[in-house]
Amino acid sequence: MIAAGAGRRFTAVGARRHGRQHEFAARRLFRAAIPVTLVVGAIAGLLLAVDPRPVGGAMSRFDGRLVVPLLALGILFYALQGLRWHLLLRDIGVHQRVRDTELINLAGQATTAVLPLGDLTRALLASESSGVEFGATAATVTVQELTFTLLLVLAATPGLTLLPGGIGWMIATVAGVAGILVILTVPRVFAVVDRASSLTPGLRRLLPQIEALQREVRQLLRRPDVLAGSAFDLGRVIVATASIYIVLRGLGVGSVSWWGAAMVLAVSYVGGAISLLPGGVGANEASVVGVLVLLGVDPASAAAAAILQRLALSGIATVGGVAAYLGVRRSMHLTGARGLRALIASTRTAAIPANLPTTTSAVAAPAP
Repeated sequence: MIAAGAGRRFTAVGARRHGRQHEFAARRLFRAAIPVTLVVGAIAGLLLAVDPRPVGGAMSRFDGRLVVPLLALGILFYALQGLRWHLLLRDIGVHQRVRDTELINLAGQATTAVLPLGDLTRALLASESSGVEFGATAATVTVQELTFTLLLVLAATPGLTLLPGGIGWMIATVAGVAGILVILTVPRVFAVVDRASSLTPGLRRLLPQIEALQREVRQLLRRPDVLAGSAFDLGRVIVATASIYIVLRGLGVGSVSWWGAAMVLAVSYVGGAISLLPGGVGANEASVVGVLVLLGVDPASAAAAAILQRLALSGIATVGGVAAYLGVRRSMHLTGARGLRALIASTRTAAIPANLPTTTSAVAAPAP
């Protein structure tokens, strides 16, 4: 009887453990499906807003020979992003192989389509892998994306002259980026913002992270090699513009010039960023359609271009990001969960995260 009772208990424990494993696997599958679901939902919403039959007809006319060049451009876009980030990480004392940085960079793209500011996931993963504090790795992402946005808007200037109020929009965007840089690099200006943040209940808890971010961004921007590395961000601008230009040509839209394509890209990118939606899903597509229609493109072809552009970049980011994340978990034993839990805890206690690495960044000011 004792043996039989022990056997039943053992079987029950095994069944519960097996059930938990299935539940964990189901949750992982659900999380992996979120980016795909968001993209599909955005496309479905766009098709509901525009008659799907003309959109389908426009997409059916797309030149299939351009699919491979589009995929190659998408891969090159993220490869350039990873290489630029690798150089920035090296400037703060993170010494790892380029392959590892590229994997972490691609892994972070999976959450970019799920969470606002999800791009900071790669900063969390880099912090966990290197032991450098999160504020330093977040600063590298901040510098990279601010530089990319500024170059993207400047590259779109010739095309913005074609839009009513386009130059005003460009000036406002550049001024916004410049304002952020001034706040992060001029101590007296940041001191004013810091005092205002300390009086704001929601921001007061984030002061340690904000101060660390400001310190590291200021030190990074003082390095000549960081500014020289902006060439990689310019390369991303050219690749992304070429991607949407090829999409338009594949749909038979020949009325939009290269500078017009750059302008469409800039407006959609900034529009998606301002919306604070995960990956800019929905806002990005709406901006593409709206600007193309203003340029004289028929709504069906404009909607088809928005969908194909989303699939070209987000398809690689989603599929490649999930695969890279699984590879990072397996090869580097990283999850980002430890750093994320510590960051969330720090917002509640207004203290430096206890579980995040506290190694001081190795950024050094350039020699006089």
